[in-house]
Amino acid sequence: MRHLLLIGEYDLGIDDKNRLSLPADIRKLINSDRDGDAFFLVLGRNGKPWLYPEKYYEQIVFQEEPEITPEEEQLDFDHMNFALADRITWDAQGRMLIPDKTMRRTGLGKEITMIGSRDHLELWDRADWQVRRDELLARRTEVAVRAKKIRRNPSEGSSGNGSKGPAGPEGGQG
Repeated sequence: MRHLLLIGEYDLGIDDKNRLSLPADIRKLINSDRDGDAFFLVLGRNGKPWLYPEKYYEQIVFQEEPEITPEEEQLDFDHMNFALADRITWDAQGRMLIPDKTMRRTGLGKEITMIGSRDHLELWDRADWQVRRDELLARRTEVAVRAKKIRRNPSEGSSGNGSKGPAGPEGGQG
């Protein structure tokens, strides 16, 4: 099943009620039959809030059958990705409420940049994203070469920051 491709960077603000407006460019791409009518907000591998389209997240989660007695690592992963997750909807104006606990846990300020990262959106404090973006641009050739190498030999990327599933490829989620 094909899913939503999320790209771009959007400088946004979070209002006093912790509402964030989903950019119109993204809202136009969302097909409720394919993507659902919400996002799942999880804490990503990089400590930033990640937003997955509802139906895609559910598809990733249920790729493997759950265990009635999971190993400790799997249980840790499940706690991180399900107990700390939120289902986020948007109103008619495209505003989503970012929970207070997410704001506190991630140190997210009111001036943010939302970035598309293939299958999910990430929320970055604007100053942090500018530093990260500049660092990536300075290393763009190295990043491209390493990504190509990892695509050819996936076992070399096990310590990378891939985003195949919620909070990365660990835990059999991706």
